Amino acid sequence: MAISEEFKSMADITEHVSHDKDRERLARDIHDTIGHTLTGFAVGLDAAIVLIDVDPAAAKKQLGKVSTSVKEGLINIRQSLNRIRPGALDNYTFKAALEELLNKFKNISHLNITLEYNWDAENLEKLTENVIFHIIEETFTNSLKHGHATKVLVMCNMKDNNYQLIIHNNGQSAPHFIPGVGLNYLKDLVSSLGGQIKFNGKVGFTTIVTIPKEENNHD
Repeated sequence: MAISEEFKSMADITEHVSHDKDRERLARDIHDTIGHTLTGFAVGLDAAIVLIDVDPAAAKKQLGKVSTSVKEGLINIRQSLNRIRPGALDNYTFKAALEELLNKFKNISHLNITLEYNWDAENLEKLTENVIFHIIEETFTNSLKHGHATKVLVMCNMKDNNYQLIIHNNGQSAPHFIPGVGLNYLKDLVSSLGGQIKFNGKVGFTTIVTIPKEENNHD
């Protein structure tokens, strides 16, 4: 590789790994919104339980307030997620944007990347697209920063009507790793969609994401 190309690759990689403060701010925003919504939900339900035998009408009114509060909280969560929508997703289909992202990482890092794609891209929700795209960005960034990986496998499968994303790299193992800001950020993103994310650092590093498929909702 020529020196000028090496400097360009270093600059491109730095661009991908230089958004920690933005991720931390967005993670805190989403975490606080989810926490506030769930706390209000729990408190409101407790109040309704107390009232239900004493004053059923008041209990019903209280449940109405809880319902309104939860809906407002969900709107706020969706707005937070929409703020992190990558521009590439507005210009391409999800699959094409994903392939473009993986090609960019391949070009700037010389990673050997394999993609197994078994999703119906047209049926992906926008919020699901946002979250998955950021999970892949964060995971590849970590592969470059910490794992020193040379190969990455990305599998997009359907399992029990859930979107399943598996990302495995052959980099440095970390069996006793402690999730930092980036991984906790991903946990909050996935949690906001009712999904789960697991990390395994025993052999290389593996990220497994499961997100429920939503029907007839394309906001």
